[in-house]
Amino acid sequence: MKIVLVHPAFFDDSEFRNRYEDYIDWIRGGNLYVAPFEPPLGLAYVCAYAKRRGHELILLDMQALMMDSGALAQRLADEAPDIVGVTAMTPTLPEALRVAKTARLTLPEAKIVLGGVHPTLDPESVLQSADVDFVIRGEGEEVLCRLVDALDGKDIRLDAIEGLCFRNGNGKHIVPKAPPIRDLDALPGADYESFPVERYIEHNSVLRGIRGVSMIVSRGCPYACSFCAVQQTMSRLWRIKSVPKVVDEIVELRDRYALDGVWFKDSIFNMKLAWTREFCRTMIDRKVDIEWQANTRVNLLNDDELTLMKKAGLRQIDLGIESGSPKSLLRLNKQITVEQIREKVKLAKKHVRVFGFFMIGIPGETEEDVEQTFEFAKTLDLDRWSWSIYSPLPGSPLYDELVSEGRVKPIHLNHENIHFTRPYEGITGVSPKKLQAYYSEINDYFTRRQAPF
Repeated sequence: MKIVLVHPAFFDDSEFRNRYEDYIDWIRGGNLYVAPFEPPLGLAYVCAYAKRRGHELILLDMQALMMDSGALAQRLADEAPDIVGVTAMTPTLPEALRVAKTARLTLPEAKIVLGGVHPTLDPESVLQSADVDFVIRGEGEEVLCRLVDALDGKDIRLDAIEGLCFRNGNGKHIVPKAPPIRDLDALPGADYESFPVERYIEHNSVLRGIRGVSMIVSRGCPYACSFCAVQQTMSRLWRIKSVPKVVDEIVELRDRYALDGVWFKDSIFNMKLAWTREFCRTMIDRKVDIEWQANTRVNLLNDDELTLMKKAGLRQIDLGIESGSPKSLLRLNKQITVEQIREKVKLAKKHVRVFGFFMIGIPGETEEDVEQTFEFAKTLDLDRWSWSIYSPLPGSPLYDELVSEGRVKPIHLNHENIHFTRPYEGITGVSPKKLQAYYSEINDYFTRRQAPF
């Protein structure tokens, strides 16, 4: 059976181009939200796995190709797949459902599957769409392949596939998400050839001043930040590929695409000190000679580890700071303090560039809290900043709190407004108009402050 996987865009062609041009200074300053542009690595992993299992598969990256619905319909008609798979986050759900509708109209006999973050968290509402036949919950590599085998006539019952939801004669067959894949080394590396990788390398040169591309080498997170839903999608079980496999993949990408750098998009890169030390020593011993950046938590930084990471090629560390308001840090369950943030940023700056993620409009915040975060960020010697406006994400503890308080009604959830750059009505003490004004003021201020690469 032939499969086409589709990566919807956050914005259509014209809106993305307009936002990119209008906010190019913010983007260069570090803002990752006004014009999101990241490679579809999750789908690329599914591609690699399905191809290894012998399936015929194509990935259509609507974002990188700037593909509208008309172009998508034409491409689907040309490819004539038996199965169309679409990935969806909460902000891209409306577009994902539009893709499903286009697929249904173009290929009435094809089976349409939705997977990714939002379908994992809310399969019932996704299956309310007549254009969706199946929902995959959790990590999708094995689930998709078993579904394809079942549809291809192999002796596999649909209701026996873990993580697969669908409609049946009794309503909806809803099951828990697929169990996490424990041995990530058992998976092939992401199929970078399945999407227009050069588009993302070009974007990285604007965003980070280097010819580089993103990688993901781990899954899961044991922490419980209240605004995040990763535990519900990738589980609390943190898993990472072995050091030799990761370094082999870096070398392969470096050589294939003439890269100068890679950016690890993992939620937390240096979760285990022993793994990080082995990774750094291997990078040094093999003379990989490539720059890299990684995300981590403030509380996981220490001087000896940073010294070794820098020697191995680390040039920037990205920290989830989020707020300068002690009250908001507690509400987010960050388990860090303002004093700890200040201390660890100063420590990291001794070694590498430091990038900070911040958020305003957190539930319960007043204008004083927003201003406190703004003023606190000014005092940190950061090189880049990325600012977002809090958005309620289904599956996160804070979302559940807002629902119980009556501030968010799931049935009326406005997915179009969950883009981390727009206020969500009624969940904080700051008016949407004022919050949007703060957001512009803060981004303009830090754009002027940005340091050269």
